[in-house]
Amino acid sequence: MLPLLATSRIILRNYIDLPRMVYVLCFGSFINRAGSFVMLFLTIYVTEQLGAGKAFASYCIGAFGFGSVVSSLIGGQLADQFGRRATMLLALFGGATALLILNLVTNQWLFMATLFMFAVVMEMYRPASAAMIGDLTSGTQRPHAFGLMYIAVNLGFAVAPPIGGFLAIYSFTWLFLADALTTALFGAVVFFLIRETHPILHAARTGVTAPNNETPLDQLATAAQSPAGFTQLAAAEGLASLESVNTAASEPGSVVMTNSDAPSSLLAALRHVAGDWTFLLFCFCNLLTSIVFMQGFATLPLYVTEMGFTKLEFGTMICVNGGMIVLLQLPLTHVLNRCNRALVLLVGELFLAVGFGLTVYADSAMFFVGTIVLWTIGEIFQAPYKPTIVSELAPPAMRARYMGVFNLSHSLSLMIGAPLGGEILARFGPQVLWPGCFCLLIITMALYVVLFSRLTVPGKSVGGSHSAQA
Repeated sequence: MLPLLATSRIILRNYIDLPRMVYVLCFGSFINRAGSFVMLFLTIYVTEQLGAGKAFASYCIGAFGFGSVVSSLIGGQLADQFGRRATMLLALFGGATALLILNLVTNQWLFMATLFMFAVVMEMYRPASAAMIGDLTSGTQRPHAFGLMYIAVNLGFAVAPPIGGFLAIYSFTWLFLADALTTALFGAVVFFLIRETHPILHAARTGVTAPNNETPLDQLATAAQSPAGFTQLAAAEGLASLESVNTAASEPGSVVMTNSDAPSSLLAALRHVAGDWTFLLFCFCNLLTSIVFMQGFATLPLYVTEMGFTKLEFGTMICVNGGMIVLLQLPLTHVLNRCNRALVLLVGELFLAVGFGLTVYADSAMFFVGTIVLWTIGEIFQAPYKPTIVSELAPPAMRARYMGVFNLSHSLSLMIGAPLGGEILARFGPQVLWPGCFCLLIITMALYVVLFSRLTVPGKSVGGSHSAQA
């Protein structure tokens, strides 16, 4: 009993020591996600209230996904150019206003256009929020911070469906009003409790250098003098930073990008990102994984009901996903944080591949639950580390734009993954869909091996010069 209590204290200490604003961001995200009613019931609203067909309802989901794609790029640019806090305020209060307007629109095509604009405005807060966590935390803290945020978001999603269903019984208008209220509440949390964390803007306004902007170039030179120096700095900053240290310190004439060197315009930023092949490969791998992961919430419910299970039974099965994340994300992140991040991502990818691949053989509720358990473990393994690695690959003054491009892979999976999986299931059946998911994830694992071999080759330039600090 005593060892268990001691271990629990150690695990909790990793989260207690996080900066206060990380908790504020997680709390605000929980409020926002707990009130995300409109998207949960969007297809029902479009078909029942607007009188459109199921096909048009799916187009509306696609319009939202396309808006998210645009928003990922714009939000990252605004957050790096004008600040994380200002971008989040614009997105959250603008999103709340857009929801109120959506409630008044009755024309189908105008509703789709307004939904697109809602996604463009609202989703801008994501890269800003992720970049803010990167600004606030050190290399060893980031997996814990992103893991805590992941739990907050999943708790919110667990709360939203029953509340939204209760409100929808009385009126869909209540869904829009409640969603707008919780979105505005998150905006109020940011307005009153969050300060700017952008490295340049923070220093300009306060005269104090932001915490994660303190690694000077002379530390690179010191680290380069001995292998132990490399190891020590890499242990503090993570795998991705080790690559940056190797690149900057070991190549004659190499230049480390500082905040003042970062491109200010969106076009210049995109040119810089386009030259960062390591980061683009990482985003491509994430896109492939996300396309498969999307099947758990897009085609899996269709397949389960085709197998003769009720919607209630599927709802009970999929609840295992959220429950495992809430119970296991914190302790597993504590354990995994001692491991090589490349290995953690690869093992997570393997769990995802086996979980989705075995779905084709599932013929009972327990078998389906078993497959969900497997791919949920893979999700838990990867969730805190992917944004952590992106945060460390990015120059500090471009962190939000890197996060925006990374979020772009999630948005594209929403646009591509759901309809693609549905088409494969309808045309070729589960015998092609689920083994196809397995094969795609195995290919992704091979790409990850190539990616991480580039990250760990000393002295090799990897798609542009990054700051040594994450």
